[in-house]
Amino acid sequence: MIKQLKRVDLPEDLCWWFHPDFNLIDPMSACDEERGYTPEEWEELQANSNIDILIDTSVDLEEIDPNANGEWKGFVPTPPSPEHFLMASFDTEHLDSAVFWWAKERLPHSVQQSLKEVP
Repeated sequence: MIKQLKRVDLPEDLCWWFHPDFNLIDPMSACDEERGYTPEEWEELQANSNIDILIDTSVDLEEIDPNANGEWKGFVPTPPSPEHFLMASFDTEHLDSAVFWWAKERLPHSVQQSLKEVP
């Protein structure tokens, strides 16, 4: 198991791309696309890599892949903040939008506890 998922250089085509270390943090080794993650597995995925994941479905698939040919070459999504980095990008038949998983490093547990104590 790795302790921290880190930012990596992105490929030219982000269609069905996952972070190269994704298999090292995934509690299911490969998520069953039909079932998805349980809440416990989703938390384990984030805890194993010391990140919080934000799911973004706001980008219309037509913007990225107007010809529906499965190529997203040249498209670079905008992270929700400078601290976020891309860990997965894909489409789904359930949505007309792209799906981006944005990761952000979690604060150390001691810092999280200190912040809770601040009034």
